[in-house]
Amino acid sequence: MKSFTLDSNCIIDLEEYRPAAAHLEELKRLCHSGVIELAVVSVSASENQPTGQALRDYAEFEAKLERAGLTSARELYPIGIWDLGYWDHMLWSGEELERQVYGIKDILFPSVQHEPPTEPAANSKWRNQMCDVLVAWAHGFHKTDYLITRDKNFHKKATDLVQYGIRNIVTPEEALKLAKCT
Repeated sequence: MKSFTLDSNCIIDLEEYRPAAAHLEELKRLCHSGVIELAVVSVSASENQPTGQALRDYAEFEAKLERAGLTSARELYPIGIWDLGYWDHMLWSGEELERQVYGIKDILFPSVQHEPPTEPAANSKWRNQMCDVLVAWAHGFHKTDYLITRDKNFHKKATDLVQYGIRNIVTPEEALKLAKCT
């Protein structure tokens, strides 16, 4: 069975019924039929929401998944980074896993510092970038087949991300085509 990881924007696309939602809705239907598996990364709960604020309670994220129709999606845990996630929804890490995360960060966002900035606007941007990094890491670590994202940065840097197990980066439309070929 093919497995697909949804990035944070896919969840928002479903919740707000943005243009990509049509493809994602069909993927959900295929998931509910047992044809494919969908996964979400728990760190998506920590990304700044359309309101500009991060969720402070994981139950809010679970409600968001329910509104998006993703309660049956497999939850993938990233490594824990202080103040960037929920402790019951993260993995303890060590030097090797952290090296992988920061290697992915250096590919996706080479000019971004490793530590969170103290200035609020810069911290907000850093938070979202690190959430993207952790979504990519969790996708590779948990060996999901396809990472679904519209983020062009991922697509441009796909070749470099292969070394971290991130082999197939697809748009929602491409994912649906792949899912139908099962």
